[in-house]
Amino acid sequence: MSDYYARDRRFWIPVGYAVPIGLMAGGAGLLFTWSVGKATNWLWAGEADMTFLGGEVWWLAMTAIAGLLVGVLRLWLKVPTEPKGALENIATGSVDRPSAVPMILVSFVSLVGGGSLGPFDAGTRAGGAIGDWVSDRVGADEETRQINTLSGMNGGIGGLLTSPFLASLLILELSPPEGGQRYHRVVAPSLVGSIFGFFVVWAFVGATFLDIFAVAPYDVEIWHFGVAVLLGVVGAFLSRLLGATVFVLRRWLTRIPNTIVRAGLGGLAIGIIGVCFPLTLGSGKAQLPAMIDQADTLGVWLLLAVVLTKIFAMAISLATGFIGGPVMPTLFVGGAAGVATHVIFPDLPLALTLSCLLVAVPGASIKAPFAMALLAGLTVGVGPIAVAPAGVAVVTAYLLTTGLGLFSHVLPGKTADPNAPENVSYQQELFEMRQTQRSVDT
Repeated sequence: MSDYYARDRRFWIPVGYAVPIGLMAGGAGLLFTWSVGKATNWLWAGEADMTFLGGEVWWLAMTAIAGLLVGVLRLWLKVPTEPKGALENIATGSVDRPSAVPMILVSFVSLVGGGSLGPFDAGTRAGGAIGDWVSDRVGADEETRQINTLSGMNGGIGGLLTSPFLASLLILELSPPEGGQRYHRVVAPSLVGSIFGFFVVWAFVGATFLDIFAVAPYDVEIWHFGVAVLLGVVGAFLSRLLGATVFVLRRWLTRIPNTIVRAGLGGLAIGIIGVCFPLTLGSGKAQLPAMIDQADTLGVWLLLAVVLTKIFAMAISLATGFIGGPVMPTLFVGGAAGVATHVIFPDLPLALTLSCLLVAVPGASIKAPFAMALLAGLTVGVGPIAVAPAGVAVVTAYLLTTGLGLFSHVLPGKTADPNAPENVSYQQELFEMRQTQRSVDT
C-alpha cells in the first residue's frame, strides 16, 4: 500500500463491507436494547421507592425465576462455562460465532431478570458475529475478517454509547492496530461501522442507550485538579474492590456444582439486595439519573450503601452465570460514588465529583483512558474545559492500577510462572479477560 493509502483498492474493501455490517450490527443492538426495555417495563411495572427496604417482596420470586431460567438456558444451549468477555473479544478482534446467539439469549434473560449487568456484551458479541458471518459470505482473508469483526463490534455499540466516535475510540484503544498503514485500514471501517450503527439507533429512537446526565456546570479552578487526583485514587480503590469481590465470589460459588441451582441462588441473592436497595437492581442506566436528581433526599449513608451493595450485586451476577456487560454497572458504581462524594463535601461541584468517579472506576481497569475521558465530557455534559479534571482522574486511576499495579493484584493460577495465561489480575477477572481454556456447562 502506498503512502496515499486511500488510493489502494485494499483500503476500500473493508470500508465497503463496514456499511452493511454497521447497519446490521446497529439493528441487532437496537433490537436487543428495545426488547430488554419493553420486557423490563412490562415485568417491573410501577415506580419503586428508592429508599432502604423500598423494594417489593415479589421481586424475590422474579429474580430467582430469572436465575433458574439462566441456568436452564446455559445447559440447554451449551453456553461455555467461561466464555470470552466483551473486552477480550475486542482485544483479539474475534468472536466465537456458534456461541454468540445462545449467549445473547441468556444475556436477555439476565438483564430483564434484574441482573446487575448491561447490554455492552450483547452489542459487541452480536456485531462481531455479524462481521464474522459477512466475512464467510464474501470469502475474506484473515486480516479482512478481523477488520470486519471489529467493524461489527463498532456498529453494535455505536448507538449504545453517547457518540459513535466514542465507540470507535474505545475499540481502537482496546485493540490498537500495529503500524501506520494498518491503523488506517482499521480506523476507517471502524468509524464507518460505528456511524451506520449509530444511524440505525438514532433513526428509530432519536437517542442513545447511555443518556446525557443533566448536572449544573461549574467553572474549573486550579485546585480541582488536585481533587481529581484524589478521586482517581478512590476510583482505583473501588475498581480493585469490585474486581476482588468478583474473584472471591466466583471461587466460592463455583463450589456449587449444579449450574441451575447456582444461578437460581444468585438470582435470589440479587433480589434480596434489590429489595433492600432498589437502586442496585438492573444495569443502573435508569437508576443513575434518578439518584443524581434526589441525591440530597437519599442521604450519604444510603448512597454509600448503594455503592457497596451494587458491587456485590454485580459480582453475584457474574459469579452465578448471568451474562451481560460489566461496563454500565461499573459506571454506575463510579457515578454513585461521585454523587456520595458531593453530598459529603457539598463545596465540591457535583459535575466535578460525578464526572471524575463515573469514569475513574471503569478507567482503572479498562485500558482505554482517552475513551473514558471523552465519555465523561459527553455523558455528563460538562464541556471541553471541565472534562480536564475527569481526564486527570482517569489517568491517575489507570496508572495506579494498570501502570504501577498498586491497586491490582496478580492471582496465581495452575502455574508459578507469572506470565502464564492462567494467572490473572482482579481487573482481568472482573472484565472476563481470562485467556484460559473454556469448557461447556454440563
